[in-house]
Amino acid sequence: MYIYNVTFLVEHLEKEGFLQWMRTEGLPALVNAESPAREPRLTMVAEVPGDPSFGADACSFAFQVEFPDLLQARQWAEDYLQPVLGKYTLRFGAEKALCFATILEEVNL
Repeated sequence: MYIYNVTFLVEHLEKEGFLQWMRTEGLPALVNAESPAREPRLTMVAEVPGDPSFGADACSFAFQVEFPDLLQARQWAEDYLQPVLGKYTLRFGAEKALCFATILEEVNL
């Protein structure tokens, strides 16, 4: 299984606006009946151990969805994620709409 992770950096003043946008626009566009993405989850980084200043200026959110194979994850990013990230940038501004993506592969322990 592959997990597509998108981490968003959001200023504290924009936190509620980001959550509202994610619930009403982002999530419905990313995970729907046509989308191959499954098991969506959104988490907020609570703490970075050893970094007492973490979170002073902004908060970090990690949005994750699952795919059975890497090809589907890549195709979803092209078809679904890229348009949504464009809307995210328009909504919050190019200077403030910071994010990065990673694809994780599940490893059995």
